[in-house]
Amino acid sequence: MNAKHEITDLTACRAFFAGWVFLYHVDLYLNLSQWLGPFSGFIHHGYMGVDGFFMLSGLILAQVHPELAQSFRGSFKFWARRLARIYPVHLATIVILGGLFLAGLAHGLLPRAPYRFTSLSLIENLLLIHGWGFANQGTWNYPSWSVSTEWAGYLLFPGLWMLIAYFEWYVGMQFVIAGFAVLGLIVTRHHYNLNLTFGDGLWRFLTEFIIGMSTARMVPVWADNVPLKLFAGAAFCLVVLGACAGYDWLSVLGLWGILIAFVMQDDAHYPPMLGSWRVLRWLGRLSYSFYMSFAVAELLISQAFRHLAWAPASHPFTFGVGMVAVTFALASVLYYGVETPCRRTADRWLDA
Repeated sequence: MNAKHEITDLTACRAFFAGWVFLYHVDLYLNLSQWLGPFSGFIHHGYMGVDGFFMLSGLILAQVHPELAQSFRGSFKFWARRLARIYPVHLATIVILGGLFLAGLAHGLLPRAPYRFTSLSLIENLLLIHGWGFANQGTWNYPSWSVSTEWAGYLLFPGLWMLIAYFEWYVGMQFVIAGFAVLGLIVTRHHYNLNLTFGDGLWRFLTEFIIGMSTARMVPVWADNVPLKLFAGAAFCLVVLGACAGYDWLSVLGLWGILIAFVMQDDAHYPPMLGSWRVLRWLGRLSYSFYMSFAVAELLISQAFRHLAWAPASHPFTFGVGMVAVTFALASVLYYGVETPCRRTADRWLDA
């Protein structure tokens, strides 16, 4: 596999994961899932889109950075590229939220949870350590707790990948099995729920990140010997079944199955299962900025509803459309105005 080309199916997965998390948070206000009957759990457990991101991150990094399996020499360039990928949008959302917070104070308006905007939490957010157990609640752009844990994973990646790549593929498979066993213990300890953030979320992330990395060792061996479309379809059914029944561990197993099926499809040089749909590719590329934007949209829309003395559940259409419109608008500005130019500038500088 060419380590540099885009895997269309994984790009589409990113769009699905970000949208799943978004629906979960909107449903906290509107409770639209009640109309889905037995499938309501699929929305209630939308936080597992983050688990998909965690495994995808470990898997794709192991695929595109084989050189780090041999030497630490490229570690600093790797860290610089990853920081340039995540930090500009993270910083931009903090600046936007800070401006909104100050503007609200000037007009006598406080956010619903003003304790999220303390000076100490601002420092933790700027250092990207707020997801390492230093905070026990959402602060500033609260979805970025997962970005903080990702940064911890990036720092550890060269050493972890060198260790995993040292062994044969079947040892990587044992790492995957052990990872799911650990994940089962984590789920059991937390009342069979994986909606863990901040300190506990770090263990959730590291386990799934290592599962993703270890999976990369198995891809070349299995790619030509597995009925991939059947495998991916069965995995998707596991995701839906686990989410609807409330078994998070089962859903994560299904997410893993989808990801490895898509990577094996690419490794075997088969056409993408989801096709090269431009809209899916665009949504996937926009997914990081979209994920980082919905908390800002939530603050704006909820403040507008408070000003109008409206309850979101009493005006679900207005609230839902407002969330979608503001999130997409801000995500587009961040993607085209911040994320893309900063990444390209960093790439040019590091390549030079």
